[in-house]
Amino acid sequence: MEKIEVYPYQRVSDRGLGRRVRYRQINKSLPKLNLHKGREQLIALFNTVKAAVIPINVVLSLVGFVLARAFVLGELLPFVFAFIAALGRRDRGRTVLLVASAALGMMTVTAGMQLVTNLVTLLLLAAIIQVIKIPAERQWWGYPLITCAFLIVCKGLFSVFQGPSFYQGMVVTFEALISGVLVFVFNVAGEAVQVRKALADFQFEDVTAFLIVAVGIAMGLNDIEALGLNAGSVFCRVIILLAAYLWGSGAATMVGVMAGLIPSLASSIFTQFLGMYALSGLLAGMFRSLGRVGIIVGFLLGNLALAMFVPETRMNVLGIWETAIACLLFVMLPPSLKDKLPLLTGSGEPALAAKPAYWPDAGQASVRSRMDELAGLFENLGRTFATHPYQHDSFDSQSYLHYLYDQVSQGICQNCVKHDRCWGQECYQTSQEILEVFALAEAEGVINQEQLPKSLVQKCLYLNDMVNTVQYLFDHLRINEYWHSKLKESRSLVSRQLSGISQIMRNLAREIEARPQFDRKLRDKLIKGCRERGLGIRDIQPWVNHGGQLVLHVEADACTDGKGCENRLVPVLSSLMGEYLSVSHQECPAWRGHGSCQLVLTPSHHYNVRCGAAQVGKEAVCGDSFTIATLKEGKQLVALSDGMGVGENASRESQAAIQLLEKLLGSGFGQDTSLQTINSVLLLRSRSETFATLDLVMIDLYTGQADFVKTGSAPSFIKRKGQVQVIAASSLPMGILEDIEVFREKISLYPGDMVVMLSDGVVEARPDAVEPLWIEEFLQAMDETDPQVLAEHIIHRALTLCHGKPLDDMTVICMALERNLNPFISS
Repeated sequence: MEKIEVYPYQRVSDRGLGRRVRYRQINKSLPKLNLHKGREQLIALFNTVKAAVIPINVVLSLVGFVLARAFVLGELLPFVFAFIAALGRRDRGRTVLLVASAALGMMTVTAGMQLVTNLVTLLLLAAIIQVIKIPAERQWWGYPLITCAFLIVCKGLFSVFQGPSFYQGMVVTFEALISGVLVFVFNVAGEAVQVRKALADFQFEDVTAFLIVAVGIAMGLNDIEALGLNAGSVFCRVIILLAAYLWGSGAATMVGVMAGLIPSLASSIFTQFLGMYALSGLLAGMFRSLGRVGIIVGFLLGNLALAMFVPETRMNVLGIWETAIACLLFVMLPPSLKDKLPLLTGSGEPALAAKPAYWPDAGQASVRSRMDELAGLFENLGRTFATHPYQHDSFDSQSYLHYLYDQVSQGICQNCVKHDRCWGQECYQTSQEILEVFALAEAEGVINQEQLPKSLVQKCLYLNDMVNTVQYLFDHLRINEYWHSKLKESRSLVSRQLSGISQIMRNLAREIEARPQFDRKLRDKLIKGCRERGLGIRDIQPWVNHGGQLVLHVEADACTDGKGCENRLVPVLSSLMGEYLSVSHQECPAWRGHGSCQLVLTPSHHYNVRCGAAQVGKEAVCGDSFTIATLKEGKQLVALSDGMGVGENASRESQAAIQLLEKLLGSGFGQDTSLQTINSVLLLRSRSETFATLDLVMIDLYTGQADFVKTGSAPSFIKRKGQVQVIAASSLPMGILEDIEVFREKISLYPGDMVVMLSDGVVEARPDAVEPLWIEEFLQAMDETDPQVLAEHIIHRALTLCHGKPLDDMTVICMALERNLNPFISS
């Protein structure tokens, strides 16, 4: 066990080491004033502010200085607090600059206790905005609420210290509420400043926010005067002129009304500027088509019109000088400003100058919905006709026999004395004998009694009546069957037409629903390029439709001859786009040289088809018909039809097929629906047998792909660098069978290829040769590149082979594919 030792002690004094230790412990708990660290913090703050001195922050500081002077009703200062709350939370250095400039602005319009109250409130608000962190999804209402609440509390306390009153409380409350609402507005403007949003990308809310900022600036400049000229008045006039230049009379009138109300809002005194600014803005916008000079003239007319109602001469003279300064500043604005600012409609989307709006609205949505409903209705109707309950009612062989047996046994044989014997005891034998009579009637058409079964002749008492009855029944059935087939064909035609109409309406509904895209980068590029080349371009609106096709809507300075705008613009825009553009619509002003020209440009086709045709008829009227047309989808249609026979009747059939085909394809019907429709029409239009061949080729002018369609037509040929390709089909013509067999083949064509289509009269011009062989040899031997000349050579050769006496109508169509080069692009 350890030994315990006890040592007695006595405290003598606090001197010595113990006192020094105690002093260090006490001194350790007391803070020390670190002058070096405070100096570093001041230097860091100075560096932060110095780094924040950039052009954008300097401009915002000047705006803050002016907004700090913007009184509402002579007592409220809501703009500056909302401005600091919206833009003072993003950057510490910027906050210091904004608060300092705002404080200087307050010192120019307030003094005494009012200045102290506003300065303290401004500094505390800036500090709170810096300290408080609000989640991003709540900032849109959090900062306005904090600003409003803080102003009520802070200024309310100052009001209580100065002597509470109901009026002062209402002033503080209204100022806080207005400031809270303005924070919403300045948040939008601050976001645009923060992300450096381009002016051309401004939406409706952005423009509205900056207009309200402009109102605050005008109110802040309202009391600044130099030589009797009011800075706020000059600013308002510049804004009205700019609105007339950008958006026309409506926007200029609206801005004029707002500018006229600014003095009333600032001082609660109604002034005569309201009517003058509104009328001046209206007249300036009406003269917008004459350029800046016209806008200035209209604005001056508005000023002079109302100057006579102002009795003070000095005020009129000062107003003229203010207008002159505003006009000078307006003229000094860069021309590119209009290109950078958006043209806005009421919906907030970019609008097409002088063109109807493209964006679907509620009315278009209603139309689209209605078209979908109608398309569904037509589709149901077509399905109803296709599945008609009577479409399977045609009599088959068993139905025929039952019907005929009933008519004979219950008709002519009903009152015969041998009825029970013939149709009872000898029923099977009688049925076979009557069946032979039916077979004679069906095979011969007319029943000859010498061909009847001898057993039937011997035992039948009413043989003549029975033969006549069977003959009548068969004639009646033939007529019924004919009209039943016609009814079935017409139902099928109607069904296909209704289904085709339904598909067209659905396509139209999709086109309405498809929203064209506005290419703003391309707009800036084209406008910049045109400006550099000295072209008077007012606006270019590039749109890309749902099919990917680019459409340029161009507004340019008016030409003097109706063609100068096209001759100037098309080469430059084609060069900038890198592809050849063509004018699809042009509208020049009636007063040449005044106003503006409107043009619509679309990319030209990559390929071009040169066509040539030659035709010779066996009789005075050629029975072959053809068409050559360019469809709106950028496809070249070439169709050739050969009617049955020769002469006028054949021409009538072929023309009907060609005209109907062109109308159907041009209206948006598909190839299959168009061909089935033509086939049904040829079947229904006449009781006599009518038919027509159809040779069709559709060439895509963007890709060069050719779609060959043949129904009973002669072969076609493609000549490419000395080689000849034959495209032949063995299908029947249209108008013979209800369901036609269509031959279809897709072939890619290349520049320099020659396509030859011809009728059978040309192929059969040399009966002793294999039909297409002589044409193939002839094309291989020919080096002609002109399609018209080649077509004439083929016709002449065919006439030579038949010794000038054609056996049938002859038609030749030649097509040469060429690349559509852009003449405005240097290689």
